[in-house]
Amino acid sequence: MGCGRVGSTLAMNLEDQGHTVAVIDRDPAAFRRLGTRFEGRRVQGVGFDRATLVEAGVQEAYAFAAVSSGDNSNILSARVARETFGVQHVVARIYDPGRAEIYQRLGIPTVATVRWTADQVLRRLLPQGAVSVHTDPSGNVVVAEVPLDTAWVGTPYAQVAAAGDVTVAYVTRLGAGMLPTPDMVHQEETSCTSSPPPTDCRRWSSCSPLPARGRLMRVVVVGAGSVGRSIARELLYNEHQVLLIDNDADARTGSVPNASWLLADACEITTLQEASVQHSDVVVCATGDDKVNLVVSLLAKTEFGVPRTVARVNNPRNEWMFDEGWGVDVAVSTPRLMTALVEEAVSVGDLVRLFEFQQGRATMTEITLPADSPYVGRRVADLSLPAEVVLTCIIRDEKPIAPAADDSIEALDELLFITTPEAEIDLASMLTGRRPEEIRTVSREDV
Repeated sequence: MGCGRVGSTLAMNLEDQGHTVAVIDRDPAAFRRLGTRFEGRRVQGVGFDRATLVEAGVQEAYAFAAVSSGDNSNILSARVARETFGVQHVVARIYDPGRAEIYQRLGIPTVATVRWTADQVLRRLLPQGAVSVHTDPSGNVVVAEVPLDTAWVGTPYAQVAAAGDVTVAYVTRLGAGMLPTPDMVHQEETSCTSSPPPTDCRRWSSCSPLPARGRLMRVVVVGAGSVGRSIARELLYNEHQVLLIDNDADARTGSVPNASWLLADACEITTLQEASVQHSDVVVCATGDDKVNLVVSLLAKTEFGVPRTVARVNNPRNEWMFDEGWGVDVAVSTPRLMTALVEEAVSVGDLVRLFEFQQGRATMTEITLPADSPYVGRRVADLSLPAEVVLTCIIRDEKPIAPAADDSIEALDELLFITTPEAEIDLASMLTGRRPEEIRTVSREDV
């Protein structure tokens, strides 16, 4: 439901993979984004109208994705699809992070646009802090990358895990990745952990004897919309210095009171001079206009010598321009991210690569076990996993389970693994009973 940039991209990707797709939008002109090669149904109407949903074939639908630009329409459509028509796999795109958490608790998996875009930017700005790299659609499990304080050196990982009520799933040491053993002690490395709700990620990061602190930065954030304000709040929480630039006289300066504000056009040289951009460590271009993000990135890099620029991509057609030639060090593509997240939320039996470690030498992978899997009803101990694969978590009925040898595996369990890219296809083939060439891979890290 919704044939904007995300909806049209998602629909064409799914059809390319052999799925049958119907697209709902109230504006008939929106269907032009699908192009002439799209063979699915185009249904004009309101996404939560019964007759419209029936025309789209919701009774036979395996999955329903509500990705329009309206939060209310998305949540209404998703709930009607699930509660009225019994569609088991639904996901709703939600802009408001607060409401997204509420809807998650109501049983509707949500993709919070603002939160995920901000997280992707922050992952590239705050390598020194605890950063969530994956949140389960239920909202009950988070996987976070956390550099521990040097005060933990010499402490067994079993004790580290107990202190934070987490599971240490993966560590890096001297640039090499490895799986932790019960007697392994902490040295100078980064730990990736699976943990209870996302709000606990920050709490666990601060539970070390001496909280880790990186060098404080001066960050200029261009664009004071929802994404820009979310990034600014997180940076301020980590005690960085933040300047927000926006040319909207109605910009809600009171919403981020601890930030400095400059109400002006960031594309103007005089504005960037007034902002003393040359003295900043990072410039984040987070507006909803790709032209502005590109121009400011170019000026910041070429005219002011800013060490690092991060730019938000709004239209996937413009993504090719967001490179070093335009002064962009890191591009964060919201449409591509949204498509990957929606595909993950409705995929069963597909291999979903959630995160890469060590420049791709190791991955965190998720597989939702289909009902016809040969391992349904068997024990964890019955899994003949290769040496380079470890099962780190089972998510069942929206609750995380630390896998034990005698735990049974049930249909539709979400299984989280740490593995190598070479072992992924064989792992998925073993768990699903499919041939390797039939395995479909969905990557969340295409951004």
